[in-house]
Amino acid sequence: MNIVTMPERYRAGPAVTLPFDACREFIDALAASGIALSSLDVLKTSGIFDAHRTAIDHLTVDLYMAVHDSLDDPHCGIIAVDIPQGLATTATADAVMGAVVAAAVATRFMTPALDVRNGTPFTLYTASSRNEAQLKQAGLKFFSPTEKLGFHTDGLIRNDAIYVPRYLALYNILIAYRQPGNFYWVPFSLWSEFQHYGEQLGWNVPYRFAMTPIVYTGSMEQAAPPAPRLIEAPIFWRDETGQSAVFLNGEVAGPAPGAGQFDMGQVIGMKESITGRSLRLALPQRARRLFLMNNTAGFHARDIFADPIADVRYTRAFIRSVSLEGPRIYN
Repeated sequence: MNIVTMPERYRAGPAVTLPFDACREFIDALAASGIALSSLDVLKTSGIFDAHRTAIDHLTVDLYMAVHDSLDDPHCGIIAVDIPQGLATTATADAVMGAVVAAAVATRFMTPALDVRNGTPFTLYTASSRNEAQLKQAGLKFFSPTEKLGFHTDGLIRNDAIYVPRYLALYNILIAYRQPGNFYWVPFSLWSEFQHYGEQLGWNVPYRFAMTPIVYTGSMEQAAPPAPRLIEAPIFWRDETGQSAVFLNGEVAGPAPGAGQFDMGQVIGMKESITGRSLRLALPQRARRLFLMNNTAGFHARDIFADPIADVRYTRAFIRSVSLEGPRIYN
């Protein structure tokens, strides 16, 4: 068992567990309609979940209010949903069914953007010792389970416009580490210097970002490290109604052309403030745990994964969804 001691400025984040019977009934409902859950490829048909809305409502009835209230609470914004084991008799089938259940739960609270390669309502990421070594050799950062991932928000590029998805879903299928550590969340409302850095860096002032590539292995065999992409977006955004969001993804490379003076020290100071001087929620990372987040209300980060399990094919596998809901902040 991984025992995590919470420092004084950490607070345990909320977590709920899906009832086993509800999961089993959902899987049975899919099977009764002729859907064979042999792999996640079955979800390449995006209409599957749309055709089973009643079953998804039933699946999530016991946790709906807990998730809804946590995501809408400005002092929270995150919740973990644990998927029970034993949905199938073999480990592989059980892992597939757990991921299908997690993806279905996510669609109850958001409209996922479809993966551009597969048409699934999530993107599947895997890490192995081999592809981590390839990416290190390529000089890419923040790709590895053993790489520290700092506080950030997630973005979405659609038709060359930049969006901040309102909701995120991240489900760990596999974590082959004995000490996976915590997943962290800093609500904007608990970061005392939010307004200060909004004024320092400017509202709706565009910056250049070098987007951090994440390895995507469609075949789960070969890593294909993409080149970093430069984009422009404001760090702090708000509209005339007062709706606001923060875009902090990748590395700030400098000001956008014509944006005026720029002090990288302000960006460094902001990151240090979030990391070192903010209250945060902490949730242990583990397999079969789904994190649901309000990406327009906080930053997230994770610990380094430590003490790897030897002789495993994959060190980590997870699915990630971003919502179509969320403000368009640039272009």
